[in-house]
Amino acid sequence: GNNAAIEATYLLAAGNLYTVKYTVHPSGIVKVNAEFHSTDMEAAQIEASEATLTATASPEAAAARKASSELVVPRIGMRFRLPASMNNIEYFGRGPNENYTDRNAGSPIAHYKTTAEAMYVPYVRPQENGHRTDTRWLSLSDKKEGLLIVAHETVGFNALRNAVEDFDAEDATQRPYQWNNFSSEEKEARNDNHARNRLPRHTHINDIVPRDFVEVCIDMRQQGVAGYNSWGDRPLPEHSIPANRNYKWGFTLTPVKNDAETQKKALLKY
Repeated sequence: GNNAAIEATYLLAAGNLYTVKYTVHPSGIVKVNAEFHSTDMEAAQIEASEATLTATASPEAAAARKASSELVVPRIGMRFRLPASMNNIEYFGRGPNENYTDRNAGSPIAHYKTTAEAMYVPYVRPQENGHRTDTRWLSLSDKKEGLLIVAHETVGFNALRNAVEDFDAEDATQRPYQWNNFSSEEKEARNDNHARNRLPRHTHINDIVPRDFVEVCIDMRQQGVAGYNSWGDRPLPEHSIPANRNYKWGFTLTPVKNDAETQKKALLKY
């Protein structure tokens, strides 16, 4: 009809596919449907796009997928940025404080109002923070207009005045690795290529300053925090995301005016 349909296919590093379908309506509403394809996928099960053929045609690709099939995925989702002025947040999900899939029993589901600045948790070692789980809908707005995001089922989300890369991450290439707690001999013989798989980048609380945007992460799911032994325990199976499964999820984006009545009418559509 009058809608525009756009499909993007991503070939992930582990050799599996991620497809996203956008249906854009003339009203400005955008429906997003995403699918994470298992590392155990077969070419016949998926539309034979160029990326599919690349991922499935060669013995090398098949071997890479087999090696990756035992992996777990930290999170499945997507992110985008909005102007810093769209920092007023409302949502219906677990709160009022940050919570994760294995740390949310004490966070009741309700309607909450907050801001992107208030969602930031200033850990001494900057890291993942501010997540909310079991969210049915959320909106981000300035004083005039906003964006309503309605989950097709439930989602998790972060909305912060920082990028993911601002926190401890391998992407923060301008920062050194944390060698401080190693012996003088280890420091002398240090190897950054070896450190890449062992050490976080060196980030401190004073490195984190608000950016001129709000970065929104909408997740189908994010793995649990774990650390049940107060240190290195991995998330339990029920709080993990195995790579050898298929996952389908989605949400709808709706532009709204920044008043309760307009948002209420928009939500009633769902």
